[in-house]
Amino acid sequence: MRNSNTNNWRSTALIAGAILTAGVVTTTSTTDVHADNSQNNAQVSNDQVTYDQVRATADQQLAQLQSANDSKEAQQATANEQSNAADLAQTNAQIDQLKASHAALEQEQAGAIAQAQASTAASIEAQTSAANAEYQQQINAQQQNEATQRAANDQQYAQAVSQAAENQQAVADINAQYQQALSDAANTQTSQAQAAANNYNSAVAKENDTYQGKLSTQQATNAENIKNAEVSLASATANANKSYEVATTNDVAVTGRVAKPQTDVKVPTYVTNYGIHLEVRGYNGAIPVSDYTYPEFANTYYGEYPDSAVITNKAAESTPHDISEMPLDFQPGLLSYDAKTDHSEKVSADGLTADQVQVLRALSLSWENGFRNNVFQNYREFYNVFNKNDGFVNVAPVDLVSTDFTDNIANQVVANRTKYNVDNNSHTVISSGMPTEATYTSVINDATKNLKKNLTSEFNGKTVYTDVNENLTTMQAGTPTLLNYAINLYNSMQGMYYGELVNPTHIGGHAVNLLRAGVRTVGIGFQKLTDEMTAKNGSGVSDRKNPSYAVTFDHVGFNIDHDANLTKEVQYRNVWGTSTVDAQLNAIKTAQYHVNKVPGTKTVTPTATDVQKATASEQQKLADVKAQAQQSLDALASAHQANLNKLEQQYNDAKAQVKANYDAAVTKAASVRDAALKATGAVDLQAYKAQLDSAYQNLVKADQVAAQKLAADRDAKIANIKKTENAKLDAKINELVPSIDPQIKQLQDQHQAVIAHGDAVLAELKAENKAAYNKLAEQFNVQLAAIQQREDAKRANEVRLANNTVVLPTAVKAANDGNVDTVAFPTVTNRLQAETTGRVQPVSAPSIVKTATQTPIVVAPVVTQTAAVVATANNGTQTPVASTADNKATKADNNEKSVVKADTVAKKQVPAKKSESSQKVDRSSMSIVALAATALLGTLGITYSSKKRHN
Repeated sequence: MRNSNTNNWRSTALIAGAILTAGVVTTTSTTDVHADNSQNNAQVSNDQVTYDQVRATADQQLAQLQSANDSKEAQQATANEQSNAADLAQTNAQIDQLKASHAALEQEQAGAIAQAQASTAASIEAQTSAANAEYQQQINAQQQNEATQRAANDQQYAQAVSQAAENQQAVADINAQYQQALSDAANTQTSQAQAAANNYNSAVAKENDTYQGKLSTQQATNAENIKNAEVSLASATANANKSYEVATTNDVAVTGRVAKPQTDVKVPTYVTNYGIHLEVRGYNGAIPVSDYTYPEFANTYYGEYPDSAVITNKAAESTPHDISEMPLDFQPGLLSYDAKTDHSEKVSADGLTADQVQVLRALSLSWENGFRNNVFQNYREFYNVFNKNDGFVNVAPVDLVSTDFTDNIANQVVANRTKYNVDNNSHTVISSGMPTEATYTSVINDATKNLKKNLTSEFNGKTVYTDVNENLTTMQAGTPTLLNYAINLYNSMQGMYYGELVNPTHIGGHAVNLLRAGVRTVGIGFQKLTDEMTAKNGSGVSDRKNPSYAVTFDHVGFNIDHDANLTKEVQYRNVWGTSTVDAQLNAIKTAQYHVNKVPGTKTVTPTATDVQKATASEQQKLADVKAQAQQSLDALASAHQANLNKLEQQYNDAKAQVKANYDAAVTKAASVRDAALKATGAVDLQAYKAQLDSAYQNLVKADQVAAQKLAADRDAKIANIKKTENAKLDAKINELVPSIDPQIKQLQDQHQAVIAHGDAVLAELKAENKAAYNKLAEQFNVQLAAIQQREDAKRANEVRLANNTVVLPTAVKAANDGNVDTVAFPTVTNRLQAETTGRVQPVSAPSIVKTATQTPIVVAPVVTQTAAVVATANNGTQTPVASTADNKATKADNNEKSVVKADTVAKKQVPAKKSESSQKVDRSSMSIVALAATALLGTLGITYSSKKRHN
């Protein structure tokens, strides 16, 4: 049986206490009372009004001045553009006029220019003709000199011939002998050359015959080798194309048996007559099935009965045989139990072992997550009802986790319940007879205090809500096996969760607690019940032979300012401990589905690539044989060619020797002839003539070199003539029609000067406008500073207490009354911030008026106690960290936050050092404060209810 006390809401009266402390010497301290209407009694001083009026005037005048300045600058910029455009048009017109005048002048002087050009051409022609004539004269002189030298040579040679005629017979004999020697040498040369040729041809023929024989033999060998390699490749290819068998393993998916919950259950008549009695607010008696939006949820109620023995139709598919067959997704419906088919491990009379507890924790965690996800996906109207104000409407929840962190919480809760003898119908709360520190909320708060502190600091300015609640049910078994306990717990949770989803306006507290999207962890505890507990009326335990358990579900989480993104980010952090149920869940999942490796064989048909790889070696062998065959042929051809080259070289050497022999014979014959001729005194006419011809040729060559230089000199002279005459022509034309380029350049420079002048005028105007704006802003700053100084001096000794103002006597003037901050008006370059910068804000709540040297007094925090969420039917109360549980307390908490911020700022100011005499307490000040405090406490007495829930 689940706990039936889930609708007992607790209220705690919280009294706000005001702490008044007396200041030292000139400073007095007060405490703001954060009442609901504290912001409706604001008081504003005359100086404050004056300050705001002056500031408004300053904003208006500065804005008007800036607008006027912008207008003048825009006008000047427009004037500049217009002036530049006009000057550019005028400049272009003047340039066009210059060009037109220049063209007209060119037309006017066309005749004179043509005459000058003709005169220049005539002068160049005349001077060029003179240069060519001078060059020709020099060439003619060279030719005349050569003709004179040639005539002199002819005369000298004729004289030599005449003298040689006198010795003609002797010379004839000598020459005849010389010619005979030459003939003999020629005959010898012919004979020797023919012998060398015959030897060469014979050797070449023999070499060719030898090469052809070797070539035929090698070609036959190559053909045989290639044929053998091709046969080997063909055989390897045929083998490679054959199909073959290989060993393999196949993945075979194995789906284990999983029991299917049944919704159409049959029960005895007395059960149906009793009706559905669940802890759903709004129903004191039985809940009609017709009220259920989804009728299948109504049947899950029967899971509440002990050991589910009430179910009479124990369908085979709904009856697990072992823990591994328990469903993990938690769809609506109940399971049947049959002891005959139960193959699970036994549970001893001493109760569950630690390992068995972890198995049940793993299953319970999976079922709770299955319920949350199934409701979100398929029955979202129920999910959104209790998450509409938490930021999680239509936002999927994060799965719960069960970790070492939550196991510690659960174990401590079980220990406390056992210690204080709390039964299975009572929650872990004070009303169950245990002290505050033993309640589940205290256990959770102690475990999460550091995390809560860190989150509150991290999300400063936002509200951090704690989501904690506890669900409670009973687990028992008629047969002491782990499976019987698991089925009993499964069916009980079905009734506890699906059975309470009557309709969106009637949802039981257990379901609400679990559907809270803010919770992230669950500590699942198993408290073994004593005989005394199970014997109580209403315990719900039907079979006391085996141990029974109170099962607690303590949910923990934080909701960050009702922002789903921020909340989920925290939920996904690694701050919730290490899972302790992964092994158990994975074992069940593996049993329900896994993949086996099954050995086998398969036929492989080789692909073209496979064949290519298999025959690669044989293909390479064939390629190597063909390459070797070609290499052998190449080697034979190379050796043959080398032999032919050697024979050719020998033949060339023989011919060279024959020629050398001939040359030697001719040289000897000439030597003999020359000696004989010398003896006769005759002259060698041929040599003499060659000597004369050589001298003449030397003269001709020298004249050719000189002629080239003369031509170059002539060409340079003509080029200089053209350059000089053309320069004179250009000067004449420029004299007739002067260039306008300098005038155009001057006009363009004048236009750029106009543009630069306009830019300078605009820059000077902007500088003057900025100076005027800053001067006006400074004047207002001085005026506002004076008003602020008067306000500070006036308020130095006033203290607000509720709706009263207390003026304390002044003992010593503050040291730094004159230290008034200057209001910073926006500069010209940052006018967009003018509406929010440097203003004195209206006083929105009673506050302490102090000088710059006063140390702010921190308001004492209101002592609150957060109402613990109890009972299975409570609605998962969220409580903000460091805030009370109703609207008034929340406002007080917000004011407290603002005071803390003020204190943070105030810590940067150091009070002036005071003398020992000034540190004494002013008794009259203390008396006034005491009287004010007495009057105030008489009018205050605010009581806050903790019944508020954050939906």
